[in-house]
Amino acid sequence: MPVAFWLLRLAIRLLGLVSPALAGRWVYRLWFQPLRYPEPPQEQEWRRTAQPLAVVHRGQALAVDSWGTGPVVLMVHGWNGRGAQLGAFAPMLVRAGFRVVTFDTPAHGRSPGRATNLPEISEAIHAVARACGPVHAVIGHSFGVACAIYAVQHGLKVNRIVAISPPDSLRGLTRKFFTALDVAPPVQEVFNRTIETHYGADLWQRFSTEVLARQLDVPGLVIHDQNDRDVPIEEGVAVARAWPGAQFVRTIGLGHRRILRDPDVIARVAAFIAS
Repeated sequence: MPVAFWLLRLAIRLLGLVSPALAGRWVYRLWFQPLRYPEPPQEQEWRRTAQPLAVVHRGQALAVDSWGTGPVVLMVHGWNGRGAQLGAFAPMLVRAGFRVVTFDTPAHGRSPGRATNLPEISEAIHAVARACGPVHAVIGHSFGVACAIYAVQHGLKVNRIVAISPPDSLRGLTRKFFTALDVAPPVQEVFNRTIETHYGADLWQRFSTEVLARQLDVPGLVIHDQNDRDVPIEEGVAVARAWPGAQFVRTIGLGHRRILRDPDVIARVAAFIAS
């Protein structure tokens, strides 16, 4: 881990010993602040072949890229990610006759903002969908799956959903967050009370991918890797089981991100979307 991250963990731990309330509110603010990582050369190359699309969300321009023509396939990246992370899907889908659209969600990549949340990202998905026309299918990765399904449950019309490496619950995400930052139980309690105050005590159900999947009437394909260390495969299995009629594909050795560049995964996704 970078030295700065170790120092952050230490600062949270020390503040938690003195004032769990202050530490809990600090951790709460950090929860909504994604990290921006440098864009690797391959993603830059994918973007150079794309056409930018003008989309304004809450008064600010989102970074949106588009390839090809035809029925729209909208791709949604995960937390701390970028739209171009899913760029490997574009060539095959374009050859199959689709228009592929991806974007950097608020506070991610080249889009403005310092903090965001699931409902805001869902709103941004709706804004991009309005700008590019009817959406035939949506591909989500990791946290982007939760945002995409939430958008569908709130009015986004699609014919297919592909969920790659989906988390099953908000509880699970917060537990991983607490573990990464070494957050003490008293500080966790303050965090939980604070988030329930702002979003309602039922947010654990309203924002749960597994719970939302139970209500879907859209054909789904869930793909998850056996060796995913960021989101265990059991979470993807839980989402697929909850989703009426969903297909589940298990991969091996691709982890949480290489799965987005695997030729067999891309071919399977393209076939499902075209079916």
